[in-house]
Amino acid sequence: MDFIKATPNGLSCKGEPILLRGFGLGGWFLPEGYMWKLYTKCDRPRRMEKMIEELCGKTYADYFWHQYFERYITEKDIELIAGEGFNSIRLPLNARLLCDRDNSELIFIKETIERIDQLIDWCKKYNIYVILDMHGASGGQTGQNIDDSENDEPGLFIEVKYQEELAAIWVKLAERYVNEEVVAGYDLINEPLPNWFSQYNHMVLPLYRKLIKEIRKVDQNHLIILEGVHWATDFCIFQEFTKEEAQDNIMLQFHKYWSNPDKESLESFTDTAKRLKVPLYMGEGGENNCEWYTTMFPLYERLNISWSFWSYKKMDCDNSPITFSVPAGWNELMDWIEGKKNLDTTRAKEIFNQFLACISLRKVNRNVFCALKRQVPVNIPCEAYDDFTIRSIRIPGVILRMTDPVTLLFKNGKSGEVDYKRYGGEEQPENETICIQLTAGDLVGYEFISKQPIVTAFVTASGCGTLRIQIDDEIIKYTVGICKTYTAIFRCDTDSKKKINLICEKGRIRLDRIKLE
Repeated sequence: MDFIKATPNGLSCKGEPILLRGFGLGGWFLPEGYMWKLYTKCDRPRRMEKMIEELCGKTYADYFWHQYFERYITEKDIELIAGEGFNSIRLPLNARLLCDRDNSELIFIKETIERIDQLIDWCKKYNIYVILDMHGASGGQTGQNIDDSENDEPGLFIEVKYQEELAAIWVKLAERYVNEEVVAGYDLINEPLPNWFSQYNHMVLPLYRKLIKEIRKVDQNHLIILEGVHWATDFCIFQEFTKEEAQDNIMLQFHKYWSNPDKESLESFTDTAKRLKVPLYMGEGGENNCEWYTTMFPLYERLNISWSFWSYKKMDCDNSPITFSVPAGWNELMDWIEGKKNLDTTRAKEIFNQFLACISLRKVNRNVFCALKRQVPVNIPCEAYDDFTIRSIRIPGVILRMTDPVTLLFKNGKSGEVDYKRYGGEEQPENETICIQLTAGDLVGYEFISKQPIVTAFVTASGCGTLRIQIDDEIIKYTVGICKTYTAIFRCDTDSKKKINLICEKGRIRLDRIKLE
């Protein structure tokens, strides 16, 4: 491994292009209530800590958190990530649990920094890059659950002392890891300032400049990663950032959730990166269904955008790679949080012990890994095409991929924007599903990866015409009538990237989805 460097054309390692592809280890050093299905009333670490100590006492609480940090992410997780073909992780940090003061001196909290070092050692072993992400900055940068803020305010931008403390923490981290090649870079502040605190937006770029200056005094080796405001979706703060500043091994980061999976939705980010001649990193995206992943994440790679899926692990789900069961008695804890019933210490300890047992017994959602890589078996929605040859005129319908000539229509006949808000991973409802209309001579192609010698394609289509399904030189034709699923079996080289082409030879055909097994 070697240091990652930013170039105008993307990231490089030893002079060769590299794309970071991996996972945010959300919920480990900064657990969020929704990942435990606790939601708003116990939504951040300090409230979760208070809950456990109130129910179980300080001695048990100390035991619980020690076990939690030991078990939530282990070497086996890094081994799995590497084994699935990914090359990076983004590690969310909580400044409150990272550093403390001994009199006036800022010092690392021993247990936390040793765990970070241990993670770095695991990542060295499996050739996985680590991005250090200041997810909960000193004082809080958002005033929300994600930064563990105390008073629901972005204290980082209200009190200068927190900015000084954050700078000191980053200097300590840079001094410790200056020569550590497995550390890809420093993500200075996660998702600063939602729109309702935009009165502080003018302070973000000056703070970035201060942090960069302090870090560069001790570390000229590592990438420095800067995020936009409002959940890292708004790059307006970089209008005054100069090309000269950006050449200091800088990468810009955006986040993307629950929105159109198309390149048009990324233009504000790609335009800024092009102007500043820096690479882009999609540092958080996920919390949706696998078909959205199948559409969005391959697009990042086609656009040479590195990415990190959020989140790697959470309770009782099928839309993160790793999940774990709901502990026995968890509903009793929920009732206690809601004030509906009492919970004695003995029972509370039993429930939290069950929780610790559950997080140790991970379950792998292989469908998520397959969706992110578009690896068989996988479902591909029609709008996820990678290639096209279109002779027909685009018909108005779905407002998606508007710079392409491909006709996208809602199956139920409505028109307008698509609602991609599938927070729990549920399928698109019928009134939001899309089809592609092809007429004679039109083609759409979908790339995929096969690790098996035989691939069966199930193509759902309707209309009146002839559909040609093609992989390499193998062609299977169907006369399409009423809506049904057309099946085609192909031989494929294993571990290879392939493309399935769907061609309308004559007539008019509507494509729904492609399922590859």
